[in-house]
Amino acid sequence: MGADSQTKSIPCGKTAELIDVAMSTSKENPTSTCSQLPSLTELSEELSAQDSTLDPKQFQKALSSCSSLSHEAEIDKKLKDIGSHTPILPSEIGTDFNFKREIVWKNVIGFALLHICGWIGLHLAFWRYCDWRTTLYTGWLMYMSGQGVTMGAHRLWAHRAFKASLWLRVLLLWLHTLAGQNCLYVWVRDHRQHHKYSDTDADPHNANRGFFFSHVGWLLSRKHPKVIEYGKKIDMSDLEADPLIMFQKEHYKVLYTFFTILGPTAVPILLWGENPLYALFVAYFFRTVLSLNGTWSVNSAAHMFGTRAYDKTIWPVENMFVSFVAMGEGWHNYHHAFPWDYRASEYGTPLNLTGTLIDILAKWGAIWDRKTATANMVKNRVLRTGDKSHHTYGTEEGRNAFTTLFGIWRHPTNPTFNSIYTPKPKIIQSDGYALIEDELKKSEMDDEILQREAEELLRCQKEEEDQKTEANKIYNKLSQYIKDQQRQQEPPILEEDDLLQSNNNLDKAGKSRLNVNGNANVIQRKTASTH
Repeated sequence: MGADSQTKSIPCGKTAELIDVAMSTSKENPTSTCSQLPSLTELSEELSAQDSTLDPKQFQKALSSCSSLSHEAEIDKKLKDIGSHTPILPSEIGTDFNFKREIVWKNVIGFALLHICGWIGLHLAFWRYCDWRTTLYTGWLMYMSGQGVTMGAHRLWAHRAFKASLWLRVLLLWLHTLAGQNCLYVWVRDHRQHHKYSDTDADPHNANRGFFFSHVGWLLSRKHPKVIEYGKKIDMSDLEADPLIMFQKEHYKVLYTFFTILGPTAVPILLWGENPLYALFVAYFFRTVLSLNGTWSVNSAAHMFGTRAYDKTIWPVENMFVSFVAMGEGWHNYHHAFPWDYRASEYGTPLNLTGTLIDILAKWGAIWDRKTATANMVKNRVLRTGDKSHHTYGTEEGRNAFTTLFGIWRHPTNPTFNSIYTPKPKIIQSDGYALIEDELKKSEMDDEILQREAEELLRCQKEEEDQKTEANKIYNKLSQYIKDQQRQQEPPILEEDDLLQSNNNLDKAGKSRLNVNGNANVIQRKTASTH
């Protein structure tokens, strides 16, 4: 379902050869440390004799699995090295890491100038060159136009997650124009394509190509041929049947000029006499740059920095910081797992202003038919493909499997909060991932089947946790055994206090001997004088 449906693991005809090479290498180069230690059988027998709770067979199984970790890591490294040379069938799509992109310099110059003007606008807004009302007005514009993107272009039109009344659709279309992020038709097509072929060469902002490319680099270079080819396969018939959307598409440049640049700039000038240049740089340039980067952060940061509680095999993550700056769009791992869910997160909150506003409008009757993923869908997916960081169905080990920059501020609000696990590049079927519920298999929507699978997955997870507990117990016993062996081979080292006590004892013993010898001499002298 969602980003999990109709996927395929990376095929590689050289896997067997690589395994043989790695196995032969490990046999030819055994470490000196292992040659000095007793065999697994000897260790298991001796430790089992010391502790009756340890099962020798379980001991050998646990140690064998532990020793295979480095071997598996080596295989993964070699598979990644040849990943770009792996043959891909015509019915499949992946990432060609050898592809060289052509830079479009007019776009580079244009976006560079836009960001320079945006920085000037930031300076004018926060160093009080402009009227404080202009700054507040710009913030309000960013929030309202942002709803045109998140509620309108994204959740309503791209994913058809709910239905809305005519007046609300017109308002959202106007707000999307105000945001200035291309016409809605192109925005929706690119986003549907991003979900359908996520993080492959057919994805306009493939995260496999790095942070900068997925953030803005994809707009500074020519499209990959696969983006053009697969973009033509995206079903846009629903938008093409909407006269309002097609009107915006045909007249977008004129609408952009009036509703994105001139209109927002004129309001501060006319209402409170703002300097025209200040109004332009703050209400247009600064607002546009901030709005664009907020949206782009969903494509970049929300595909790299965070946890993957619902699907560890895909790039999108749960990122609280992005959810804050993008009004709820940062719970991206859930969103790619269940793209038709209007909340774009499991519970709709926290930090999901768009989801909250949709619920309010639904109470007023302006929105209806809100689509959500069922509880069993979520539970099944978490247990089947999640990274075990889920707050309810995860494990303590999974929830602690993260890092932060310099190891400080260890909380999801940290922008660098990131899982220690990184997904591998995937090859998927050319028909891509499921975008709506209608594209799911019946078994993926049947609550009874999902519940039975979830119960079985929970049972397996419990068994796995028990096995890890047993393996940790064995590891601790083995570590203690090795330490005991080392102590027996090394001479005892006295601590400072022990040395002082030993010296005191020696001093007392010496004085006692002196006293005894002295008394003996006195007795001898007395005996001699008597005679």
